[in-house]
Amino acid sequence: MAVPQELERFVRDALAAGMPRPQVESVLAEAGWSPAQVRAALAEYADVDSPVPVPRPRPQLSAREAFEYLLLFATLYLSAWHLGSLLFDLVNHVLPDAADPAYRVVRLGPSMRWSIAALVVAFPLFAWLARRIGGDLARDPVRRLSPVRRWLTYLTLFIAAAVLIGDLVALVYNVLGGEASLRFLLKVLVVGAIAGAVFGYYLSDLRRDESGRDSRGIGRALVTAAAVAVLASVVAAIAVIGTPPAQRQARLDERRVDHLRQLEAAIDEYARREGRLAPALETLGDETGR
Repeated sequence: MAVPQELERFVRDALAAGMPRPQVESVLAEAGWSPAQVRAALAEYADVDSPVPVPRPRPQLSAREAFEYLLLFATLYLSAWHLGSLLFDLVNHVLPDAADPAYRVVRLGPSMRWSIAALVVAFPLFAWLARRIGGDLARDPVRRLSPVRRWLTYLTLFIAAAVLIGDLVALVYNVLGGEASLRFLLKVLVVGAIAGAVFGYYLSDLRRDESGRDSRGIGRALVTAAAVAVLASVVAAIAVIGTPPAQRQARLDERRVDHLRQLEAAIDEYARREGRLAPALETLGDETGR
């Protein structure tokens, strides 16, 4: 939390004058400053035996820190998006809609493969970065004040809140229109669960920054729960679209079917032109291009 300059100057002067920290907190609270602001201002100075206030080291933005946080939040967004997309595809598969166009049904398989590929790459990287950064914060709590971390955290809160609001608006709109089908409600639940989990975790993370409590246990539990959800979704999707060998065999079958269709077209064209069936398949070489 950024400390106002006037508050920082008062705390420094009060500590320099020998005023005890509890008394400083009490005076500032009576003046209307929030407990979080007071704690942040006092945290700027070490609680050591010294005739003058000793400032604590302030976090300095480094290229490595910016890279880690940008990569962490990028993999978070990518994982959340593709987990939602994969769950949507599974809902569409389990509860098909007769009104869906044929191309949308055909695209379920490729869409699931893209989501599986993204989750297999992005989520383990996110989990590893979250654990690494969590360990760094536990060893050096000053890094919690990193401006990059706080900006990206608030951006994530804004995105998650916007998604939740849009999700609720869509739910109310469809309920009022009498279109609240089971498939729609499941999709609303998926979006709400993912966005709500992200919003709840990072909001509590900011509050833990203010209180100074250790949050590694909660963070590990949430990452573990997310890993279980991702793994279950990936396994379910593979069961739907088939294993890689099965998909290769399906593509070979599609190729054989395509060849048979070409042969059928060649037979029809030869019969139309010659008025009779071809005496042998070799005669159709010009028609099929083979």
